[in-house]
Amino acid sequence: MDLMIGITGHTKGLGQYLYSEFTKKYHVKGFSRSNGYDIKNPFDRKKILEQIQNFDIFVNLVHNYYHQSDILFELFQKWEHKNKLIINISSAVVDDLDWGMKRFDLIEYKNQKQNLENLAKTLKSKNSKPKIVNYKISEINFDTDFTSLNNIIDEFRLLKK
Repeated sequence: MDLMIGITGHTKGLGQYLYSEFTKKYHVKGFSRSNGYDIKNPFDRKKILEQIQNFDIFVNLVHNYYHQSDILFELFQKWEHKNKLIINISSAVVDDLDWGMKRFDLIEYKNQKQNLENLAKTLKSKNSKPKIVNYKISEINFDTDFTSLNNIIDEFRLLKK
């Protein structure tokens, strides 16, 4: 089965690495500001949702205030009755009570990631068809993160057969 994957933030850092590796095995479309998709813009999010409506997997990687949660919520509504996979890239700081307490910008980041995870938990409780996975990164390790995410995708592919 040739899976189709959409990914935000595909031109820098981890997103660029994942995009490069996933294209070796799957059909992948990337969405970043550099190619005209800014998740903070509701019209750009709508364009992303239109382009991935027939995709199997969405990797919700790019963080921009609460807009990572916005795209999760909007995509979930589109895919509610479909056997799809949404992978949210979150952060281990969510579980660290002391992290960022000396800087308001870090507290804000942590709260945004907590919001993403809480929204995912709420959506999962609807018992709808899309599977939502929160993948937490503590320190980016491209090879480890790719292997872990690829294992999540392989598990989904086996369940989808």
